[in-house]
Amino acid sequence: MTHYTDKILELTPTWISTNQLIEKMHGNKTLILENIKTLESDGYLVMKQEGNKKFYKRDDNGDSELGFLSIITMMEWNQNIELDKIKELTTISYGIYVVNENGYEQWENELTNDGKELLDHIQDQVDRAYMVMVRMNYQAKLRLITQKIADERTKRLQQHIDKTMTALTSKYDNKLIKEYFQNHVTRLEFKI
Repeated sequence: MTHYTDKILELTPTWISTNQLIEKMHGNKTLILENIKTLESDGYLVMKQEGNKKFYKRDDNGDSELGFLSIITMMEWNQNIELDKIKELTTISYGIYVVNENGYEQWENELTNDGKELLDHIQDQVDRAYMVMVRMNYQAKLRLITQKIADERTKRLQQHIDKTMTALTSKYDNKLIKEYFQNHVTRLEFKI
């Protein structure tokens, strides 16, 4: 997910055409369209078509228990892929010598292609989990679900994230992982 996600959800409390949405976003059209498709497939946006125009609206309905369980099931399926990859890869980095600003050589770790792919996938899943957490709190504010349900679901999602991150940090270079995730943080919040 990108920084467009928050803005798309902010601009879609009522029906808006794809072109109007892209115009208001002032950004990369391809990335905006990808985010719209992702939000639609994840159930955050609903789409209706009138002629050849598509219109989108934020889905402000509360998730049923069955709906939430289907989200968790998909996340667990992705998590199993990540955990298998963590078991499979002996390392996600390699060392290189670089010359620092003082002219001295120093050893640094770089991500391997497989390592970057793994961390990218994990980051995407963490973003999705946080997006669901934000959505739960938003739904609780609208009283579509109770705060207790939102808290229970948030706790379950946090445990889901922690399981992957524990497996990752117990096996690989924590400094490199921390650096990667600090550079790929997404801030998500629904604007009412």
